[in-house]
Amino acid sequence: MSLKVSIIIVCYNEERFIRDCVGSVLEQDYPREDYEVIVVDNASQDRCPQIVAEEFPSVKLVRASANLGLPAGMNAGLPHAQAQRVVMLACDTCVPRAWLAALMRPMDDDPTVKVTHAAMVIPGDADYEENLKARATPKFAAYHEMSRLSLIEPHWVPTTAAPIPTLHIAGASAALDISILDELGGYMLDGDFFLDCDEVDLGFRVNSLGYKVLAVPAAAYYHRHPFNTKMKFSRPLFRRLRRLQRNKALCFYKNMHPLEFFACLPLYLFGGALKPLVYGERFSLLQRLAYSAGLEFFVWFGFLTAVFGWFPRFAAKRRVSLKNRRQPPFWFFKQLFKRPALEKKPEFVTHLKPATEPGH
Repeated sequence: MSLKVSIIIVCYNEERFIRDCVGSVLEQDYPREDYEVIVVDNASQDRCPQIVAEEFPSVKLVRASANLGLPAGMNAGLPHAQAQRVVMLACDTCVPRAWLAALMRPMDDDPTVKVTHAAMVIPGDADYEENLKARATPKFAAYHEMSRLSLIEPHWVPTTAAPIPTLHIAGASAALDISILDELGGYMLDGDFFLDCDEVDLGFRVNSLGYKVLAVPAAAYYHRHPFNTKMKFSRPLFRRLRRLQRNKALCFYKNMHPLEFFACLPLYLFGGALKPLVYGERFSLLQRLAYSAGLEFFVWFGFLTAVFGWFPRFAAKRRVSLKNRRQPPFWFFKQLFKRPALEKKPEFVTHLKPATEPGH
């Protein structure tokens, strides 16, 4: 019997998480003969690849010669995948036993669904440790979607909720039907992003082809990193914010018609800096003002970096994306305005911590 699913996990210096991640994937309530696991090691300097090789002999280990970044690392695992459906999973995750079956079910039910992605819980959320230890599906989890202000926001829902159509894909746990790879331009994730917004780009490309992208609350997973409220401007954070805002600009440029791009530009240039307002209860008024001002600087810095340094490099990919696009002009613009500007958390999760970082 041919394999139904190939799960690709990319790791880089994740020795402390790799056992739980791979172990949880190998203990799914899904026929073991129907899926394979591929670990791509991005030249880790710790024992991450040794742990995989010694403790998980059934797992394919692909060793990169350098740190390729997350999207290119995922792409490096793709030639080793034998199934038509590929699951992209971050190494710093642990998945409940029902995760894979829930992630696959919408694709089984509807052939127009080409991407499914999971909802997330993090340390500090209700019953996190108990459910993680039991590998149980939590009662509530947060799926992520792009808002009207071009922000990626969490939306807390019961894990019994039906799948939700989204523009965005949560790349830490997402499945793609690679039968549409040629329509996507011949590649899964854009390796030029290195990190950040590669999943936004994939969501845009799949949606532009007219296929369905669904967030699946029942496929909830555990992210091992806690929510970070610190915005201390170090050199690594400076590089991360610059890259994030640059990549977001590239997503808009790459997937939108010219007039649509200019129509959405104010949302990108002025909406992205309002991220601290999403988590107003986590910050003081002074912090919100300071963080918004700092993020506005990075929005413009990232945009100018994209325009003068990266737009020419992405011109060929943009031509392919627009040539293959089946959605009409201004489709993305209209979709963004169907979404709320800022999500108000429902009462049943007001005691929970938000499930993302303030820079996104």
